Amino acid sequence: MPNIRKATEDDSKDIFDWRNDELTRRLSQITDLVEWDGHSVWFNESLSNTKRLLLICEDEITDEKVSIVRFDIEDKRALISINLSPKMRGKRKAKGCLRDAISFFQKYFSGVRFIDAKIKPTNIPSQKSFIGVGFVMVKEDADFLYYEYVLCNNSKPK
Repeated sequence: MPNIRKATEDDSKDIFDWRNDELTRRLSQITDLVEWDGHSVWFNESLSNTKRLLLICEDEITDEKVSIVRFDIEDKRALISINLSPKMRGKRKAKGCLRDAISFFQKYFSGVRFIDAKIKPTNIPSQKSFIGVGFVMVKEDADFLYYEYVLCNNSKPK
């Protein structure tokens, strides 16, 4: 079971580096390089935004950072995204991070009933991870696949 915690200012540089990783950019909705100044503003605003939750997933044995999981909340829905540390790819960590991040999220945002995910069709690993914790594809267009997870008050992700 990974350790899940809220992101802090100390995580900013790692998140910046992960976001600008070539594969991450290719699979992201926005593929441009992010500049440090813009990232710093976004990250600090995100930490104080009551409609956004940034969670860090850490390896339960080494405490090494595995991923960031972001929730953007709007009414009874939240949009989730995950970005793995490039060093953690292929180690089967995403599903556990998603599962435990969703459980953590539920404790703080009990009014949210649905979690949505928007994934590029070429991002097969993300699709498998989200499906593996119970997300269901609800629609698709030329650019994205749209997934939904229904939250129940006492349920835990798979």
